[in-house]
Amino acid sequence: MLHASRSLIRTSTDLHTTIRNSSSTTHVFACVLGSGVAGSSVAYHLTKRNIKDVLLLERASGVASPTGTSFHSPGLVSASHPAHRYKPILAHSIELYSKLEAETGVNIDFQPTGTIRLATNETRLAEFRKYVNRDYYKEGDVCKTTLLTPEQVRELAPAVDHSRVLGALHTTNDGTISARALTQALVAGAKNGGAQVIDGAIPREIRYDKEKGHWIISLEDGTMVTTRNLINAGGIWANDIARLSGHALPVVVVEHQYAVLTPNKTPDNTPAIIDHDSTFYVRKSGDDYLFGGFEPLEKTVIREDWYKKGVPTEGSKSIKADFSRLEDAYKRACELIPGLEGAKVDARAAVFSMTPDGYPLVGPYDKNYWMSTGFLDGVSSGGGIGKYLADWIVDGEPPAELFDTDASRYERWGDRKFFTERSRETYSMYYNWSYTDRLAGRPTDRISGVYGRLKKDGASFSFRNGWEVANSFNMGIQHEAYLPTLIREYEMVTNKCGVIDLSWKGKIEVKGNDAEKLMDYAIASQIPALGKISSGVMLTRHGGILGPMMIFHHDRQRSAFILLTEPERESRDLYWLRRAAAEKQMDVQVSIVSEYLASLALVGPKSREVLSALTKSDVSDEGFPQKSTRMIRLGPVGVVCARSSTSTGQLSYELFHNRAETAKLYNAVMSAGREHGIVNFGQAALNMMRLEHGYKIWGKELTLDTNPFECGIGSLVDFNKKEFIGRESALEFSKKEFDRRLALITFDTEEGIVLDDKYVPSGNEVIRIDGQEARVGQITSGAYNVRLQKPIAFAWIDNSVGKNERLVVDIGDKRLFATSLETPTIPPIQ
Repeated sequence: MLHASRSLIRTSTDLHTTIRNSSSTTHVFACVLGSGVAGSSVAYHLTKRNIKDVLLLERASGVASPTGTSFHSPGLVSASHPAHRYKPILAHSIELYSKLEAETGVNIDFQPTGTIRLATNETRLAEFRKYVNRDYYKEGDVCKTTLLTPEQVRELAPAVDHSRVLGALHTTNDGTISARALTQALVAGAKNGGAQVIDGAIPREIRYDKEKGHWIISLEDGTMVTTRNLINAGGIWANDIARLSGHALPVVVVEHQYAVLTPNKTPDNTPAIIDHDSTFYVRKSGDDYLFGGFEPLEKTVIREDWYKKGVPTEGSKSIKADFSRLEDAYKRACELIPGLEGAKVDARAAVFSMTPDGYPLVGPYDKNYWMSTGFLDGVSSGGGIGKYLADWIVDGEPPAELFDTDASRYERWGDRKFFTERSRETYSMYYNWSYTDRLAGRPTDRISGVYGRLKKDGASFSFRNGWEVANSFNMGIQHEAYLPTLIREYEMVTNKCGVIDLSWKGKIEVKGNDAEKLMDYAIASQIPALGKISSGVMLTRHGGILGPMMIFHHDRQRSAFILLTEPERESRDLYWLRRAAAEKQMDVQVSIVSEYLASLALVGPKSREVLSALTKSDVSDEGFPQKSTRMIRLGPVGVVCARSSTSTGQLSYELFHNRAETAKLYNAVMSAGREHGIVNFGQAALNMMRLEHGYKIWGKELTLDTNPFECGIGSLVDFNKKEFIGRESALEFSKKEFDRRLALITFDTEEGIVLDDKYVPSGNEVIRIDGQEARVGQITSGAYNVRLQKPIAFAWIDNSVGKNERLVVDIGDKRLFATSLETPTIPPIQ
């Protein structure tokens, strides 16, 4: 946390004297707690938005103090990242660092040497090949990534024994930096922009004044600071700071071992080198190498004693170096880089904070209480995240789609057992991009009432914001490949019927006297009448898609709404709706009900017959039309039944019920459906269904970085409404022509690879015109299409590309040819 250099961050004499001598109260627009890379970057970027009323508080007596994390950072700056949406953040960091020295006069020693990530086995090489096929974004595209042959590795990094590698991932223009100097430069830049900095400032109490709408920070010397926006950028002390206001963060403090290696001869200039398998990194630093790694699971040390008792003032200085934890990584490094053999080892150690998934906590955590902490890659992402958060604070909305870093994503379900177990696994596998189905800490309490039954029936699960989501079912068929499994599920459901557990969906309830008013203001779409269900969209004030959702309006006693959202987005949607209600002073209650409101969906042409066997209610087309809801009883369970085929393209009923009764409802449905050939199916088969009728989903086609008219869902925006959030911006977008379009494309596959799922696009693959190298588009999502017997995908394509152009997409080690699909395989059901 709070690192600072007394020589560099000297505050103005007047402010320093006033605060120290009179114990006065200072009021600012934003107060940042912590002047490490994260905190100083937020302060710097706030001043770039012409916010001069910024105060940066540092508990230590110097920038990047040895007690914190920045002092010990290896200074690796990398624009490579497994999450595509994170790359522009990293690209901004590199752009900023390349000009920061000229702006501030502080030598940050940024060396754009590039980074080489070694592939020493076929699994890693396939991972890198897949990455290169997806490495594309238009804005901030300052770093290109290519796949190197062993011979090219020898040319770029002669220190590496190229005979031991199969290839490497090379990212240009990123490289290395002095993390300490970077912090100093960001602080200097913030001060030049008008920010004030105080070192030796230790908070004693933090509380929120509801009446005045600001935070009050009491420092140990008696100083009082009031601020409209409080930013916790405390690093390893972030949780201690949070506790002062009654909060607790989903972070752990982990020990990290590294060393300065002095080889027998001065090392040649070389890019930074990372080995994804033995998880070491090494970079040239003057006449030495800076070497570090991520210890294996059994050697990873998490300081839960510090979580319970608080992080000591000495912080990283109190950690004992133990280079033996990196013994295997160092041995492997000497094999790959022979010049390291026999080097003098100056072992060192530090601690840093991290979250269970390795992404930082960024964004609102409470009323104008913002987080920017928990970084595993603070130097790489610090510059970009600082801008991202500063823009959010100033504009009141996130500037880009980055739900991975939602500061509240662990609320309601995470516990210390999960935080420690998952963090330990994430840390030890930090460079393992291939293995995403991580098992540590699973399952959490977020399981449906039929999780055990589905597991017994052969379900494989993915993990989404704490929930176990059934992906597919192997039905005990030995050695059945993944794609044939999905095809079988799809054919059974679309010819007969199937049941899918959708309890993992995010669900937000809006009720109260002003429920309809809030919905009308926050949603750009027409609000469904009582007993109806409809699609809707929430916009930002700039007209971006905050979130598409299904809305159903059903209650016997009062007007209440249930908003169906995605689990990764529910905390952000909740924050947005509550803020809108507070802005208009509405009498309304907005709460997440995902934990107790479960749902199963009955899908397929035989689903009405199954439903009829369980209820006396009229479920005919006349009695239960499309896009309507009914309170009915199905066997032993009362449900709110919603009939909507929007996401499946099939006759579908979603059954909302009390989570405690899921097992009873499931058993009743399966029993009634047995004679109709009912089967379980998962999220993967659902994805096949929605793509074949051209249904776009959030996180793929629909994101904050798009708008409804660009995406082809402009019909969801109702300009007959006089007021809704984003109306003016949406009106401008409705008149605009865009330089890209969303299109469905199909692939002509080579013989022998049709039924191999590794040649089915999953998203972010780059599109080119056949015979040209220019990138003209990118896939958002894909699946195998059973009707066409070939893959199908949604993709953004430049409007300069003709509809009949022959397109190419590299997937794995194959090049697939694609053409636009004029209409979906089956028409959407209205």
